[in-house]
Amino acid sequence: SLLQRQQAVANIDAPLASVSYSPYARSQHPDYGDRPTPAQIRADLKKLSTMTRAIRLYSSTGGVELVPPIAAEFGLKVTVGAWIDKNSDRNEREIDAAITLAKRNSNVNGIVVGNETIYRGEQKVEDLIDLIKRVKKSVNVPVTTGEIWNIWRDNPELASSVDFIAAHVLPYWENFTDKQAVDQAVYLYGLLREKFPGKRIVIA
Repeated sequence: SLLQRQQAVANIDAPLASVSYSPYARSQHPDYGDRPTPAQIRADLKKLSTMTRAIRLYSSTGGVELVPPIAAEFGLKVTVGAWIDKNSDRNEREIDAAITLAKRNSNVNGIVVGNETIYRGEQKVEDLIDLIKRVKKSVNVPVTTGEIWNIWRDNPELASSVDFIAAHVLPYWENFTDKQAVDQAVYLYGLLREKFPGKRIVIA
């Protein structure tokens, strides 16, 4: 964090479809110490509301549960996240919280159960599918998981279990240059569309 530099955001002519958001700053942490305050989240979302129509979260506890109702004040849609790893107790809390947020906040437009959980090797595909199915039975919004594009390609049963594919396309991490990045992203989007015809693909 000592090397992290703050960057000014470029002017945006048209609002972005969505941006990923985490409310933690400085020493704040979901499991210990300080957590985000409503005032801090409100200030963040006030700024973001000038740049985007929606935000994506990665968890639903540890202070993040404050985000959806505050986002509604600024007309922002929210894709709620449930953080899934090897900690079954935490997983249960996350799932319960995500379901509750979806039921109580009309601006929640989807739930992402897990973020690169298969990629990190923290859940088996069949176990993650069970969690996704459980959430789907409990809410009236689309449910998916977030995974790198090749995890979707290689696990068609995972794609069959979700309402839409939330694919992570990361040209930088795959050593593509800035000049190649857009073409590579479009190529991988097309690859997934061809692999899963009729399934909505979202570059998440």
